[in-house]
Amino acid sequence: MSSERNRGRVRTVEEWLGRLSSRDAGAREEALSALEELLVSGAPESRERTARALLEELGRPGTAVAEPLLFLLQRGWWPPQAGLTGLALQSVLAVLTRMDAESPALEHAATVLTMVCRVDPSQLAALEGLFQHPQASVRSAMARVVGRLGTAASSALPTLLKLLDDEEPVALSALESVAALALLAPDLTAPRLLEEVRRTDGARLYLALVALRGLLHELFTDELPVPALPGLESAILRTLGAPEAPIRQEAAAVLGVSGPLSPAAIAALREHLRDESPYVAARSAVALVSAGAPAAEALFLLKGQLGPAASRELQEAAVAALEDADPSQLGRARGMLETVARDAAGLTREALFELLGQLP
Repeated sequence: MSSERNRGRVRTVEEWLGRLSSRDAGAREEALSALEELLVSGAPESRERTARALLEELGRPGTAVAEPLLFLLQRGWWPPQAGLTGLALQSVLAVLTRMDAESPALEHAATVLTMVCRVDPSQLAALEGLFQHPQASVRSAMARVVGRLGTAASSALPTLLKLLDDEEPVALSALESVAALALLAPDLTAPRLLEEVRRTDGARLYLALVALRGLLHELFTDELPVPALPGLESAILRTLGAPEAPIRQEAAAVLGVSGPLSPAAIAALREHLRDESPYVAARSAVALVSAGAPAAEALFLLKGQLGPAASRELQEAAVAALEDADPSQLGRARGMLETVARDAAGLTREALFELLGQLP
């Protein structure tokens, strides 16, 4: 844009929009930069004119620049002008109906819709009917939007839970949003997340475990009642044997926040102190300490992982597991942590002393 000014001529918004579809990558990059500058700087009236032009082009049938426009809007259009929220909703939905449910641009579309709803909450009511839209891309975007609006979207939570039965891209978006909203209605979300743990695998199982662990941890931290979850431990023990290390890691962490452990659970966690993944081993050790189970073997493992002779990976695994636990449950590890902290160095030393300061 500065080169145009130096020659005494400034392109219009419409001209920059035309250059977004240029075959020349340099011209496209220049147009993106210029349009972003117009969107975020200058007089309010000028910024609104730019936003309107972008939204009108976005909603134009046959536009070839939907993806860069969505990128620009989610990056630089804040706060959206109240007078443009209706146009934004219409334009983004028009693009979504033509988009694949697994397109990377769907994330940008969902972000723009979220921004619009934050400025104009009345638009959320218009979106709620789209949970049943025939296009998976629209349903997936709606699921993402709801999860980012917090309490404002609490009324949509039952509908969001139904999307967990949808096709994979939609269900994954819904699961991420259920995780974000789970604490709003634990009696609804906790049993549903446990059901996801029982019936899924791969990425969905991992996300369900992360969400369930986060919810149980928040309930414990806030001293809120935990909903009845029959069969929780047996379901988690099944996933503790998964071939994927991240899933085993999350399963161990869930056991650490799920209350008193049965002898079978304690035995399984002790077995995973020897897991090939140091992250799984560390989470298993912290779970045993947190749950009040016999912990001599677990503390010995953590001491070894945190020692000065341990590799960076081993130290990071132990620190991450300890930092994710509730400090109020780690009192039994104080002596071990004080010992290793004295000999530790660098970031590991800093992390350990910070953790020690949080222990009861």
